[in-house]
Amino acid sequence: MEHKYKGRNIFVIAHRGGGELFKENTISAFTGVERLGVDAVECDVQVSKDGSLVVMHDPDLLRTAGIDKKIEDLNTGEIKNVTLKDGEHIPLLEDVLNSIQIPVMIELKSMETVKSITELFTVRPELLKRSVLISFFHDALLMMKQRFPEVTCGALIAGFPVDPVALVKKCGCDTIAINYEGLTRPYVDRCHNGGIRVSVWTPNDVTSIKSSLDAGVDVIASDRPDLVIKLLDSL
Repeated sequence: MEHKYKGRNIFVIAHRGGGELFKENTISAFTGVERLGVDAVECDVQVSKDGSLVVMHDPDLLRTAGIDKKIEDLNTGEIKNVTLKDGEHIPLLEDVLNSIQIPVMIELKSMETVKSITELFTVRPELLKRSVLISFFHDALLMMKQRFPEVTCGALIAGFPVDPVALVKKCGCDTIAINYEGLTRPYVDRCHNGGIRVSVWTPNDVTSIKSSLDAGVDVIASDRPDLVIKLLDSL
């Protein structure tokens, strides 16, 4: 679906599948926001003991399932048998990619994800066309970009580096993914002038969504993508 603001194309992403609207990082969330009309979903990926790509934000199951165990210490079968507090089950990345047709923004939560996601893309290269990789681990992004030049990557950044363009391009990316709080139009203009796009996370109310749009961002990743779409439609 095409979304615009003041003549600019705006890419709307459901952060964790719309974590304040649906049950975060679950198949029901991803399919729900696809019906809502978002442009893409964002999910977090950890690696299990036996190398599976597990869609879970936290490295452990304490918050989501009340189980004091780490993803990296469990094999795929054990993870599949876990029932989350909301009654859902934990999907693998392939489950997510198979359940929806829209692009998936995949946050690599550790360097350990590189081996497993390389294996997935090698076996199923067609998934590259609708996968976007993001991470705070810029070495992971660079490694993936060198292995798969066609994949789109975005560098997650904490804070506002003096030279965002050089930082982003150095790790093979074309997008900076940054917290919306404190973002200004001049900073966004600096990024655009250097040829990189700006994605923000996670404005979840009308005021912060509007301020992000007015700052000139290209992409909004929100836990309330319904509010983003509603605001864009109204404007």
